[in-house]
Amino acid sequence: MDVRDEIIDGHLVTAETKKLWSVEMDLAQKLLDVCKKHNLRIWAEAGTLLGAVRHKGFIPWDDDMDFSMMREDYEKLIEIGPQEFEYPYFFQSFYTDNFWGGMLKIRRSDTAMIEGDYMNHQDFNRGIFIDIFALDAVPKNQLFELKYNLIKFLRRIIKNFRKLNPKVVKGKAKLSHLLIGSFCRLFGVKNLEKGVGKLLSMNKIANNEEIGMIDFFALEQWNISKIKRRPKKSYDDTIYLPFYDMQLPAPKGYHEVLTSWYGDYMTPVKGGALHDNIIVDCEKSYDEVINNLRLNQNIK
Repeated sequence: MDVRDEIIDGHLVTAETKKLWSVEMDLAQKLLDVCKKHNLRIWAEAGTLLGAVRHKGFIPWDDDMDFSMMREDYEKLIEIGPQEFEYPYFFQSFYTDNFWGGMLKIRRSDTAMIEGDYMNHQDFNRGIFIDIFALDAVPKNQLFELKYNLIKFLRRIIKNFRKLNPKVVKGKAKLSHLLIGSFCRLFGVKNLEKGVGKLLSMNKIANNEEIGMIDFFALEQWNISKIKRRPKKSYDDTIYLPFYDMQLPAPKGYHEVLTSWYGDYMTPVKGGALHDNIIVDCEKSYDEVINNLRLNQNIK
């Protein structure tokens, strides 16, 4: 990739953004190599899939890469990931550090991509990352709706327990955090997360016509009617789409997948990246960046 400023589809892509893209593609290639080794099916998802179809690379205003896997393969990746991704790569799940998200991430520990209020959140690996989401069956019945609401309740508790640094929580929020903490310690926070996965796995993909992503952010922001459903048959076959000098796996029925996300996806509509207000450094580790920030702000 030519790492110089460039206008793409009327949008200025800076040299720094291209450096970030290069790290993202390195992470993606490592992930795809591991999945191939273990015969795990994986596909480009969301903006990455759209970029491959429409731009043969990144959407000019995008800043990360997304992939999806069927629940069964996703769970296998959780098992093998910690052994397959060695430094500088880091396989991040709920079980590896204080990470609280409901997806998997592959990170580069020698870089930094720091989202949110790093001072008030618990420490976890904050290297540049790519996201991996699970695809689950999404039947249209009342039992699934009940499960969805239970999962949403559990994930919110898990997030509040894992995300906030107890040293900085004050006032009424401190009491709430103590109550949530007592609940999580009583049942075991990792057991609660495993319970979420089991609830999702109960709806067998083979027995349903539609699948979708019931990820953490969907649970946080959407009601059940806004799940991005797509036909299961869209994933019956895998094709490969050019993405700069890579070939990304994609569902042959990518039209239905992209329509579920964007509607008329071939007409570019400039939007902000999903990760606004972040600190990115392709050459320094997240530890070094955070330590420097804290020193500059006189924070311990």
